[in-house]
Amino acid sequence: MKCKNCQADISEFDFNCPSCGKTTAQTREDLQKTDPRSTKVIAWLLLALGVAGVAFVIANSGTDWYSPLNFIPPAIVLIAGGLALISALRAK
Repeated sequence: MKCKNCQADISEFDFNCPSCGKTTAQTREDLQKTDPRSTKVIAWLLLALGVAGVAFVIANSGTDWYSPLNFIPPAIVLIAGGLALISALRAK
């Protein structure tokens, strides 16, 4: 994609031209576009955080504060990461 002002090469996910600074978004849909790469990064981070949370709960299952309900928050994070990854992969 080229900037209409300075003809510099820009990504379709850029809102402003990196060379001249002019706004490149033409419609509301352009402003709502998300970069699939950043969505994948967020999804993988959520999955890693969920796995770490489950590992933490398992590692501390022998302590006095342990409850089976402690698995709920990491499980929710794992589900959110999985759903985000699925949607990022479908957006290709």
